[in-house]
Amino acid sequence: MRYSSMKVWEGRCREGSNSEQGSDLMQVGISAIEYVLGSDRVSVEELEARGMLDSPAARLSEFGFSCARLSRESSYTLATAAVSKLLGTTGVDRTSIDALFYAGATPGCHAVVTPDPLSAFNYPVAQLQYELELTHAAAFGVSQVGCLGLMASVALAKDFLLSCEIARRALCVSADVLPAGCKREMIYNVISDGACAVLLEKECDRNRILAYRQVTKGYYWNSIAQKNEITAAYFPTARNIVRDTLADVSLNSSDISCILPHNVSLRSWEILLSLIQIGREKLFAENIAKMAHVIAADNWINLRDAAETGRLHHGDKLLLFTFGFGANWACMVLEH
Repeated sequence: MRYSSMKVWEGRCREGSNSEQGSDLMQVGISAIEYVLGSDRVSVEELEARGMLDSPAARLSEFGFSCARLSRESSYTLATAAVSKLLGTTGVDRTSIDALFYAGATPGCHAVVTPDPLSAFNYPVAQLQYELELTHAAAFGVSQVGCLGLMASVALAKDFLLSCEIARRALCVSADVLPAGCKREMIYNVISDGACAVLLEKECDRNRILAYRQVTKGYYWNSIAQKNEITAAYFPTARNIVRDTLADVSLNSSDISCILPHNVSLRSWEILLSLIQIGREKLFAENIAKMAHVIAADNWINLRDAAETGRLHHGDKLLLFTFGFGANWACMVLEH
């Protein structure tokens, strides 16, 4: 297999692994997270009965899944609900948000389509900016990175804040809703509908972004034809990017207090944990069974819920890892 022409992009956002290293740099942290899920909770047994799975429900239960959350609403409606929820709980001044990043994994999430061909240019990020009165926010759409959408948006939002002296806040939102009646299994993973909003702020000492890496291996662009090859490449590439991201800020596996995962099968996480030499007790896996894989939102939903349950403490080093068809791997380290 030839990789000489493969385009690999590695983003690094470093602020140091301790206060001495990062004291002279502007801090960008994640100050708030809110999410909404599809309203219909459907068990894996019912999904099997509806013909929405490729594998037996019993096997997916063994892999850690119990249900999926299906939405009767559009991805845009869920995105609006998640952002409105965040704005309501934080009370943040809407005019203080300087950038809005809108992510979605599927093409249908990136256009407000009508029969008129011109509607292909009706972008939901602009609609969201207008309807929620985020009048000072520059609007960006993030697509074609699959489940990396929200993590990539957070990394881009941080870069935006650091590059623009007068900018103070950036808001990222991801939303995905699969078409009604479609399959809910993708390579032994159960997929849910949902949306998540993440607020970044300068001079925020919560969930400070220490490091980020993203690797794209375009050889695997055809997710259907190369499903087996993607599966084979998943673990070694995941191990390498986790190792390299930790090395960027002089950390090792023992320094990580908690892993905030993408909610793919628990079985796959057990394999990856052994490769990166981190104990099972550090994996926040509570949401895998009850939420399944909410496309790009998992890591951030898990961050919010882990903090809400008291699992996290000030100064904890947190590891976020995700993978998206395309094929993209990404890893981020936060300091809580």
